[in-house]
Amino acid sequence: MGVLVNWRSVFVWMLRLVAVCLMLPLLLSCSHQQDEVVSGKGAGKQLHVVSWNVQTFFDAQTSGLEYSEFRGSKSRWSRELYEARLERLAEAIELLDADILVLQEIENMAVMYDISNRLTGRLRGNDAYGWMSFHVEEGSAIGCGVFSRLPLGRKLVHQVDCRIRGEQPQLRPLLEVEVLLGEGSGSDEAAAALTLFVCHWKSKSGGAEEAAFWQLQQEALLELQLQRVLTSPTGTGRALVCGDFNRDLDEFSSVSSGGRQVFLGAVAAENGWLHPNTTSSGSYWYQDDWERIDHVFAAGRIQLLGFEAVDSGPWVQVNELGQKIPHRYAMWRDEGYSDHLPVACRVAF
Repeated sequence: MGVLVNWRSVFVWMLRLVAVCLMLPLLLSCSHQQDEVVSGKGAGKQLHVVSWNVQTFFDAQTSGLEYSEFRGSKSRWSRELYEARLERLAEAIELLDADILVLQEIENMAVMYDISNRLTGRLRGNDAYGWMSFHVEEGSAIGCGVFSRLPLGRKLVHQVDCRIRGEQPQLRPLLEVEVLLGEGSGSDEAAAALTLFVCHWKSKSGGAEEAAFWQLQQEALLELQLQRVLTSPTGTGRALVCGDFNRDLDEFSSVSSGGRQVFLGAVAAENGWLHPNTTSSGSYWYQDDWERIDHVFAAGRIQLLGFEAVDSGPWVQVNELGQKIPHRYAMWRDEGYSDHLPVACRVAF
């Protein structure tokens, strides 16, 4: 695992101020960098990346932070159910065969170790995940994790601080991890290849208007960190952003001349759902319709070669209308995987 470093961000008004100052040079820089990738310069490495919200993946220990259905005398949750669910997830991860696997809704680091131990018997050699990173906010029930076949470097954690507005809901932080090339983080060959950002934005369960406000703060925070990575001499110059944004593609600001790009604040980024070869309708099945809330964005000297919501595998079920939808986890039946489909992309840099 890489070196873990925590870093807290600043007030939202400062985020916006920096965004305005850096917007023009950033857009020019991103355009130039993207042209280099498309022309083949610096595109010698390809990675298969999968992002998946695995739906409230709690362990068998009670901490008191679990969602209500996973604790208390009336809950069916048990060690046996947890072990069975771990086995199914390990099977799914083996089938997905990602170089970098990004997971949302993992309870704690203990679950990450349990997943890793399950994978040890399945994945060996170059297929094994030798590196992982995880973070959960103190007092939060779930966090985000990364498994990687490439070495991982420093980890940074960024959080919105907008308490000047009043009471702030618990927001999942923005996780930043450097993905390295080479045999180890101490060698010259292990230069940072790209910066990976993992997001899990505020859900709309407490109301769409309230969620929209806090999502804007999370977007501004992400924008500030993207600008640093893409424009700073010490940044990698390329960023990949993955996760569950709880925001549909149509709710992002589009880049009128970008075709495949949307704005993250003032940063233009390529979005997987807009890739010309993408045929997927969505990743989250809600009220008998698809939502595109699980996203992959690429910014800087990196290109999305393809993107899809993975609708083949045991994590998929066919409904009464013949549609392939997520095989959501159902505790009472001890079956299923998640209410989200995994989304997969291939990137070049």
